[in-house]
Amino acid sequence: MKKNFVYLLFLSSVLFPACSTKMDINGQYKETMVVYGLLDQSQNKQYIKVNKAFLGQGNAYSYAQIKDSSQYVHSLTVKLQRFDSNGNIILPEKTLSPDKSVPKDPGIFYGPDQANAIYSIDSASLGAGFFNTSNTYKLIISNSETGTQVSSQTSLISSIGQFVSPAPSTSINPVLSFIIPNNNNYRFFIKWNSGVNARIYQPSIRFNYIDSTINGSSAGNDTLHLDWQFPTQNTQGLAGNEAMEFDFLGQSFLQFIGNQLNGKPTTNLVARRALKTEIHLTAGADDLNTYIQVNAPSTGIVQDKPIFTNINNGLGIFSARFNEAPVSRVLSSSTGGTLDSLACGQYTRSLKFLNGQGQLIICQ
Repeated sequence: MKKNFVYLLFLSSVLFPACSTKMDINGQYKETMVVYGLLDQSQNKQYIKVNKAFLGQGNAYSYAQIKDSSQYVHSLTVKLQRFDSNGNIILPEKTLSPDKSVPKDPGIFYGPDQANAIYSIDSASLGAGFFNTSNTYKLIISNSETGTQVSSQTSLISSIGQFVSPAPSTSINPVLSFIIPNNNNYRFFIKWNSGVNARIYQPSIRFNYIDSTINGSSAGNDTLHLDWQFPTQNTQGLAGNEAMEFDFLGQSFLQFIGNQLNGKPTTNLVARRALKTEIHLTAGADDLNTYIQVNAPSTGIVQDKPIFTNINNGLGIFSARFNEAPVSRVLSSSTGGTLDSLACGQYTRSLKFLNGQGQLIICQ
């Protein structure tokens, strides 16, 4: 078998002696739009990012610095169309405008004259009733100079309303109790029922606080925060109303804060005061979940990844997301509760947090 293979190679060299051994890997130019967009009715603005793929002779890093390599300048029209449950278009269609308000991060694809290639539209301008989980939304992007057009469509994710973590207190001012006195194994639960069209959920906790220094306090826009993100949770279906939950040891809340703040400079720090803590819940649609899974880091020997795109005639993702209104509550100030543990717990005792009585104490 090996002999036959060698013979065929020899024969081809005899029959085609004039063939060049050089190969142009670039080939003929083909316009390829790269689109990223998530419809999210919980946000004040809707954003669509549009770039173009590029390949050329020479250093690709140099091409990345040239605006025309990856960005369209004036030739695109970006529109949203809405369809009812019977597939009938609901007019008028909406046109997004170029938006330079979002700065572009420095990096390989950053040049002196480059901005983010983003198109946006204010949610309020879409009109009451535009966002409807019974409707389908189609994105159409057209290049007037070349005639290239790409499209994609998605449905929205319905809100689940107020979720509980755990059930709200019966008091006038409900609190979050991550720490229960004399119970180091207390588990804190985040519970919710899934929304329609939601495939993936990510819970997270934002801990807000203020640093007081000899020069004053951080306040207003200077309020500080730490974000604790948890593993994603997947639904079984898309019809909604699935009971879902995530839990963790309450002590790990203090451990997270300690890991984030211990070892950081505390020059001039007098005290820290915990503010309201927020529990956030973000949902993603089915296509977004697939896109995330396909692009997750490889953990095996095989490093090749499939390409997932739901952009017709292009590359990228157009899907839906929904940010639930956060549960925002103060931390428990009861004796031996969360604030006392924040002040004197094993993970945070050196961080100068005030206790449940608003005092800075020397921990025993």
